Amino acid sequence: MASYSAARLVMFSLFAIILSFSFISFEASAATESFSFIEFNIAFVLGLSLPVLLMVFIIKPRPVIKKRLPVLLTITLLGLLYSLNFHPQNHLYLSLIFSGLIFQIISYWSSNYLLVGKALDFSLALKNALFFGLFCLYLFLLYSTAVSASVAWLILTSVQIIFTLSYIWLSRNISHEVNIRSIILLAINIAFAAGVYFWLEGRLALNLLVAVSVITYLLAMANGCWHIVTTLIARENDHKALSTRPQVQVSYDPTTNLPNYQYALSFFEHSIATNESARYAVIIFKPTNFRQINGVLGHHNSDILLLQLAYCLQKSIESKHELLNFSTPEAPVRLARLQGLNFLLVMDVSQTKHSEEIIIEQLCKELALAVPGPMSFKSFSSFFKLAFGVAFVGQESHNVTEVIAWAEDALLHAEKQQKLVGFFNQELAIFNQQQLHKMEQLKHAIQDNTIHWSLQPQVKVENKRLIGFELQVSWQRQDDETLKLTDMMVIAEQSGDAYTLSRQIVSQAFKALVKLQHLNMLIPVAIKLPENSLLEPDLIDYIEQQSVKHNVDCQWLMVEVQEAILLMSSPQAKASIDQLKSLGVKISIDQFSGSYEALRYIRRMAVSGIKIDCYSLAKATAGSSDKAIINALITLTRKMDLPLIGTNINVIAIEEMFIAMGGEFGQGQRYSAGITQEELPYWLTAWQKQYPEKT
Repeated sequence: MASYSAARLVMFSLFAIILSFSFISFEASAATESFSFIEFNIAFVLGLSLPVLLMVFIIKPRPVIKKRLPVLLTITLLGLLYSLNFHPQNHLYLSLIFSGLIFQIISYWSSNYLLVGKALDFSLALKNALFFGLFCLYLFLLYSTAVSASVAWLILTSVQIIFTLSYIWLSRNISHEVNIRSIILLAINIAFAAGVYFWLEGRLALNLLVAVSVITYLLAMANGCWHIVTTLIARENDHKALSTRPQVQVSYDPTTNLPNYQYALSFFEHSIATNESARYAVIIFKPTNFRQINGVLGHHNSDILLLQLAYCLQKSIESKHELLNFSTPEAPVRLARLQGLNFLLVMDVSQTKHSEEIIIEQLCKELALAVPGPMSFKSFSSFFKLAFGVAFVGQESHNVTEVIAWAEDALLHAEKQQKLVGFFNQELAIFNQQQLHKMEQLKHAIQDNTIHWSLQPQVKVENKRLIGFELQVSWQRQDDETLKLTDMMVIAEQSGDAYTLSRQIVSQAFKALVKLQHLNMLIPVAIKLPENSLLEPDLIDYIEQQSVKHNVDCQWLMVEVQEAILLMSSPQAKASIDQLKSLGVKISIDQFSGSYEALRYIRRMAVSGIKIDCYSLAKATAGSSDKAIINALITLTRKMDLPLIGTNINVIAIEEMFIAMGGEFGQGQRYSAGITQEELPYWLTAWQKQYPEKT
């Protein structure tokens, strides 16, 4: 949302004209000294490029561009013209080096945009390594006697064109403008490569090569400046629209008495439009433990505590002039209430002489210390914990709504990492795009039923008697990445497909039970379900419907519940588990920790078994804590007469260690990595032959 005064543009234009005149040969000097065609082109490039580059560097606020690329392209072209004009005896190799650099820079420029889908994994470091490695190979071929200069040039250009075509294909869904720009730069590069090749073959005169090089440079610069010009025009239009828009009348959030979201957004946009020299940082924060307080006190009472919190924080930052004031100078209000529990701060960091991130982190620490505590209501008292997310206006976008959304993403990331402050950056943006793409792909995979289902046997480790199966779920993405059920659950929870995935898991489990029943091998099948879907009352009804539909009793279905779900104090969680048990469904605790709370639950409510992860035994040494914990859990469950299944028993060494500790039941790759329902009859036949009369 930049604004450019007429005086500034006139000044830049006059300065550009003066610089251009400094490279023009006037009649008096031209009569005494002759200039070659190449020298005239050097003067032309200097006279054209310097004003453009100066404007790119001086104009503020400048658009987000890679300024080094036009600078490098200009320097490289001047090097090419200089080598052709002043070093004719060595001009071949120098010219080919500079020509290769021009070709690489234009190619790099054409692939300098974010990609989606598969291309998100195409990291910047890998791209730089490919470009650098290809140019080193070109230099090696150029100075070796293995191939001619023409062949070396063909190898460089053909491989680079393949890279560029790959980028265009991967970025086809970004935007129409990006595709057009990439295709134009590719066409420019192909024309330049052809000109250099024909010159090497003696089919193109030196002056024509110079003309092709200069025209290539001009077209590449024009194509690059296209984005700059359109960005500046869009900002100017936004500025005019915002500066003429009447401000929204101040309105307040009824709970906290702070400016609400709509007013804060409008005021912030107006401030950006009217103060072009400012550089704003958007800071979003929220009390992370408010939901627990809300659950204890109820909405009305917890809102009283929220009002106290907002008042104390507002008073603590009232005198900080670097923060945007949403009210009058006489009664400054530097805090606004967004949707939900989020609060907004806007900080002008344009005047700071220190690191912006350090200044912002210091402000966030001061706010965290300003939280009054413990805050009391009647006999209840609690501390509020804050988490912060930060994004900068102009770093990736000038759209206020988008920057606020990015700050909220940084806040969520800080919560997950249990940090006080999270800063939005390009890696986080790419991660968010990856997650969105995974969510979309998983939704289609669930709808099209392209998820892979398999059964992993559970056996008595001493005699290999089959005691059950666990339904394993995996999903192979389009980029050949395979996700296990744990990762799928996280994505499904985010996309809202957890319940649909749970229904498919239940359906596949009953199909497996029908298959086992037909094979006269009806033993329990265990399933894992996403946490939230287990609390869905409709899922209980669906399990009962599948039992009736397939004529298989629910007693053969075992639901493995995360320990955290069992320990939840919510009535809904307890009711769901009670309903499952009333249907005859067996309940087991997955990833059992042996905590005191878990043991208390086991005493109160009967469970059919527990599972512990034995993977750490692979690297456990004598006397190691992992080995001691697993040994203690095995001993404890045997005394409680509670079946325990060791998971991830993948090799014989783990199995022998597990048996030596007293473990009875296990599952893992030691017995089978996974069997599809189609393979089940053949696998059972082979298992019975290997372990006769033990099934």
